[in-house]
Amino acid sequence: MKTVLEVQNVHKWFGTRRILNGINLQVREGETLVIMGGSGGGKSTLLRILIGLLRPDQGQVFILGKDIAQARDEEKDEVRKKFGMLFQGSALFNSLSVGENVALPLREHTNLDYEIIRIIVKVKLELVGLTGFENHRPYEISGGMKKRVALARAIALDPTLVFYDEPGAGLDPITASVIDQLILDLTRKLKMTSVVVTHEMTSAFRIADRMIVLHKGEIVASGPPDEIKHSKHPYVQQFIHGEIDDNVLSQESRSKYLQSIFGTEDYD
Repeated sequence: MKTVLEVQNVHKWFGTRRILNGINLQVREGETLVIMGGSGGGKSTLLRILIGLLRPDQGQVFILGKDIAQARDEEKDEVRKKFGMLFQGSALFNSLSVGENVALPLREHTNLDYEIIRIIVKVKLELVGLTGFENHRPYEISGGMKKRVALARAIALDPTLVFYDEPGAGLDPITASVIDQLILDLTRKLKMTSVVVTHEMTSAFRIADRMIVLHKGEIVASGPPDEIKHSKHPYVQQFIHGEIDDNVLSQESRSKYLQSIFGTEDYD
């Protein structure tokens, strides 16, 4: 099966603090990979590197065969047209209507006529269950609907690959499950590849084909959801179940324990 995304020996430092330490991973065509980890574990830094917002200090990141870690800005822009991005806070423009938000990448990156763009926008909104909402403003709709608009925008250019940053953040459990189901449905219907960064356990195990767990900038577990669920790595079990080691009882030792997990600064 074709490899859509490949990360080779990626390291990242912020000052004297090492955030990522030799990350290696592959994402295959049609696969949904979930990246999990605690605050400060490096998952958000990794995502920024994957989409080309940060350069690694060492290593390579191939998207559809192009190393964006070493690419020039104009080369990155060409690669970015082939993937979509669902931002944690939806990142919609309140000054634009729902339809105009979805149309934005089409207007910026294609020469399509207005009528063709209008039809595409209608189709994308229909895919996320928002038929008839083209003329609403983002401030007129709910948080879950905003996520769906952002998802429609992320798939506007029919990307091969879509990145999701905490897709269920700020949503109630029922709405979050709707977003999860949309991710699953769209991945299958549109034959997309998905990379999801989340700390929501229910969501992660619902949508993942494969998972990785980051801890202190390293991958401590990788595999199918069932394998991760039964991992014997102590941090993985603590992360999944939200537990602190029973031996960590005193305030001082608890503080040191949390510092050992999360560090003194949050570079998540």
